[in-house]
Amino acid sequence: MSRSRGGIALVGVLVGALLGSGVVAWRFNELPFVARDMCWGSLSPDVAHALFSDTDVRSSELPLRRATEDHMHTECSMQGFGADELESEVTASVRTLGELRGAQAWSWTEEYLSSRMTPLGDGVTGMASSARAWVTLPASCEERSYEPGEKPPLRVVTLASGESDPDGQNEVDARRGLDAMSRAVVRLANGVIERYGCEGRYDDPPKLPRAPEGNELPDVDADRLCGIQGVRLPGWARGPEAKVVRTTPGAKPGAPSAGGVRACDVRQPFGPNRLRLMTVADPELAGVVSRVLGNRAARLGGDGQGAYAGGLSVYTAHCQSGRVAFVAHEWGRDGGSHDEESLSLAVLPSYVKAEAKRVGCGEVNVKTPDIPAT
Repeated sequence: MSRSRGGIALVGVLVGALLGSGVVAWRFNELPFVARDMCWGSLSPDVAHALFSDTDVRSSELPLRRATEDHMHTECSMQGFGADELESEVTASVRTLGELRGAQAWSWTEEYLSSRMTPLGDGVTGMASSARAWVTLPASCEERSYEPGEKPPLRVVTLASGESDPDGQNEVDARRGLDAMSRAVVRLANGVIERYGCEGRYDDPPKLPRAPEGNELPDVDADRLCGIQGVRLPGWARGPEAKVVRTTPGAKPGAPSAGGVRACDVRQPFGPNRLRLMTVADPELAGVVSRVLGNRAARLGGDGQGAYAGGLSVYTAHCQSGRVAFVAHEWGRDGGSHDEESLSLAVLPSYVKAEAKRVGCGEVNVKTPDIPAT
């Protein structure tokens, strides 16, 4: 008994000394000196800490619910603290994209299919940047039986950190962030797959090409917009607004879309004006994009189906590989003599025609309201 009391006293002295020096800290229901995997046991301490810069990382999570309970299955928050102050946060989620409509569908599309996102490589349907990442869950994660020809809704795991399109990010931070996010989102997906009892597992991604930053961005070729022959900026849109362009890393004009998505942003170097052109050749993702505009949007004619509202134009076509979506989105223009016109509509027909041929859809013509080309 005396030896036990002495041992307890010694442990108490040691723990007190360590806590006083700030060496060890743990939360309720956690054992000291034991590394804890985060976010439903998916992320080991080294993978989770790589998402932050020299901070104390803490996490809290909701139960890993099934999609039948909530379209947003669940969330896990990882927070980085420095000197006991919150410095940064990364949020993991599991959600059903197949249920998104309207503004929710567009918000996800704008953040997670942007020109900053790099495809994760063969065998993994997903993308990553220094601030966003997503991976689809395999079809084996379905929760009920489906009728012949009926497909389960698309489900994804995501990671989000700060702004989706950070300005002024340096090359070192962009490289480090992309490496950390791409590895973490694949590990997260594997952990969810294991918890759900699904079949299939993803390998860690290779070192991915990152999106260009700052001075690396090339100038715009207004007669070969985004490197695509036949796609031109109208004369009234040329000038100081069109300065630099960013394209999905690894995507080349005339080649198949890496990961089924190719996006291109044309923008001012330090201004808000921007035009995004995007092709989504993955049929499930194209289905999400096709629902971003509601029934009140003005319809577009031609060989496919489409609509436009404000600066956003979306057009879809049914191709040999399934549905393909084409997007032209303009935002931030301050006005001018052609303010009543839509840059997205002016560029859309030539963009769809060129991209449809590239992805194997054949000839796809779009009918839009008359837009001046000069």
